[in-house]
Amino acid sequence: MGQKCRKIKCVKVESIPKFNYFCPDKFENQLKSLLIRKSFVFIQVAVMICSLAKAQDIHKIDSLRYQVETAKSDSLRVYNLVAISKEYASGDVQNSLQFAQKALAIAEKSNQNDLLSYALFNIGVAYFNQGLLEISTKYFYRYFEIQKEMQDDKGTAYALVNLGAVHLKLNQFEQSRAYFEQALNIFDQMTEQGEIAKPGAEMISIYNNLGVVSKNCDEPEKAIDYYSRGISLARRTPGQEVFLGNLLNNLGSIYLDLGKTSEAYDFLNEAYEVRLSNDDKSGLVKSYLMFARYYLELQNVEEALNYAYLGYNLANTVGVLSSNADALELLFQVYNQKQMADSALKYYMLSTELKEKLNKDAALKELSLLEITAQFRENEKLAQIEQKRKEFRYLMIGLTLILIVAILSLLYFLSHSRNRRLMLEKVNINLNSKNLELEKESLQKELEIRNKELATNVMYQIQKNELIQDIVQKLEKHSISNVNIDHDWIVEIIRDLEKTQQKSVWNEFEVRFQQVHNEFYDKLNAINPELSPNDRRLCAFLRLNMTTKEIASITGQSIRSIEVARTRLRKRLNLTNSETGLIEFLSQL
Repeated sequence: MGQKCRKIKCVKVESIPKFNYFCPDKFENQLKSLLIRKSFVFIQVAVMICSLAKAQDIHKIDSLRYQVETAKSDSLRVYNLVAISKEYASGDVQNSLQFAQKALAIAEKSNQNDLLSYALFNIGVAYFNQGLLEISTKYFYRYFEIQKEMQDDKGTAYALVNLGAVHLKLNQFEQSRAYFEQALNIFDQMTEQGEIAKPGAEMISIYNNLGVVSKNCDEPEKAIDYYSRGISLARRTPGQEVFLGNLLNNLGSIYLDLGKTSEAYDFLNEAYEVRLSNDDKSGLVKSYLMFARYYLELQNVEEALNYAYLGYNLANTVGVLSSNADALELLFQVYNQKQMADSALKYYMLSTELKEKLNKDAALKELSLLEITAQFRENEKLAQIEQKRKEFRYLMIGLTLILIVAILSLLYFLSHSRNRRLMLEKVNINLNSKNLELEKESLQKELEIRNKELATNVMYQIQKNELIQDIVQKLEKHSISNVNIDHDWIVEIIRDLEKTQQKSVWNEFEVRFQQVHNEFYDKLNAINPELSPNDRRLCAFLRLNMTTKEIASITGQSIRSIEVARTRLRKRLNLTNSETGLIEFLSQL
C-alpha cells in the first residue's frame, strides 16, 4: 500500500493448447485467395445484416420514444430515456448523452432518490465508457452520496467500485485500491450478515481490479492473491466464464513476468479452454497472443510465430484493432528474433500503419470527447447561471415575503396598539365618567345635606324670629296694660330685638348660602348687575324654594310686600313675557 506505484503494461494470460507448426507465407497466400473469392459475398451479407440490425434499432428507439411521450409517471419516463441512451451508446455518443441528461433532469425534479440514483448511475457509466472520466466522477460521487444517505450498502459498494474504476483508468492506483477495498469490505459484511446469498460478479470484478492495481504497483504477490481469490469465486459462480478466462489469463501473465513458466502455462492453458468452450473469440485472440509471448520467453520462435499468426488472423475476423496491433508487434518481434529482416520490416510497417490509424481514431475520438466536454461545461455554466437566477428569484421572493410579513406584523402591531390605546382611553373615559358621576352624586348629596342644613337653619331662624316676634308682641301688650313699667324702655327693647333679628338672620343665612351656592351671585350679576341687596336676598330665598310666608317671616316684611318685590324682580330679570316661573329660573342658575 505504501509503495510508490509504477505503470506496467498489464498482460492477460489464458490456457494454451499445442498446435502443429505451419508455414506463414503459404498461409498468407491461401488467405488472400480465399478473401478475394469470398469478399463480394461477405460484403453483401454484411450489408444485409447491418441494414436489418439498424432497422431493428430504429424501430426499438421509436418504440421507446413513444413510451416516453405516453408515460404517465416519472419513473417510466426515466427508465425509457435511459434505455434510449443505451441504444445510442455504441454508435451515437451525442444522442446517448443527450437522452441520459434528459433522464437525469426528470429524475431530479421527481425528488425520488431511487430514481435519481438510477439516472446518475447511467449517465456516469455513459461518460465513463466514452473516456470522459472527470465528468463521470461527478455523477458517481453524487450517486455515492445518495446511496450513503439512503443507507443502501449494496448501492454504496457499486458507487465505490465505479469510483475505483475511474481512478484506475487515470493510473491513480492508491486511490483506486482504497475504493475497491472499501467496496470489498461492504460485500464481505453483507455476505456474512446474509443480506446477499452469493457475492456474484461484483466481488469477482473487484478481485480482478485489485490484482491489476497490485501488479501496476509492483506487488506481484498481492496480485497473485487477488487473482486467485477471484478465480476461486468465479469457478463457484455460474455464468462467469468470461471473468474466469480473464482472471486466469492475468494470473498466467504474472507468473510469466516472474519467470515461472510452468505455473504460467497451467493458467494460460485453462484460460484458453474456458474461452474455447464459451466461444469467446475476443478472449481467444488474447490467449493466442499470450501463447506467443510464452513461447518467446522459452525461445521457441516457431511456436511463438504460429500463435502470433493465429491471434492476428482471428483479430482480423473479430475486428479487434487493439489486439490486431498487439499481434503485428509480436510478429515483428518474432521475425526480428529469427533475423528475417524483410518479414520483420513488413510487420513493423503494418504495425506502424495500424498504430497510426489507431492514433488517428483516438485523436478523432479525443476531439469528439473534447467537444462533448466543452458542451458539457457550457451546459454546466448555463445550469449554474440558471441556478443562480433561481436562487436570486427565490431570494427576492423570500425577501418580499419577509417584507410583507414585516409590514403586516407592523400594521397588526400598530392596529393592536391603537385598539389597545382606544380601549384604555375608553376605560379611562368610563372611569372618569364614573368618577364624575360619583363626584356629581357626592356633590349632590353634599348639596342636599347643606341645603337641608341651610333649610334647617332657616327654619330655626324663622322659629327664632317667630319667638322674638311673640316676645315683642307680649311686651307691647304688657306695656299697654301695665302703666307702672317704663314705656320707653320697653319700646327700646322691642326695637333692639327687631334690629338684632333682621341683621343676625340675614348674616347667618348669607354665609351659609354662599358656602352651598358659591357661584349664584356671580350669575345674578351677569344677568343684571344693578340688582339691590334686597333683590339678591329675595333671589336667594327663592332659590331655596321658600314660600312667600317663610320669606316674610325671615325678613320681617308683610306678605304683600314680598309679593310686590317678586313682581319687581321678574321685571329686572327680564321674565315679564316668559312663561318660566321665577323659582324655576333661579333654580337653573
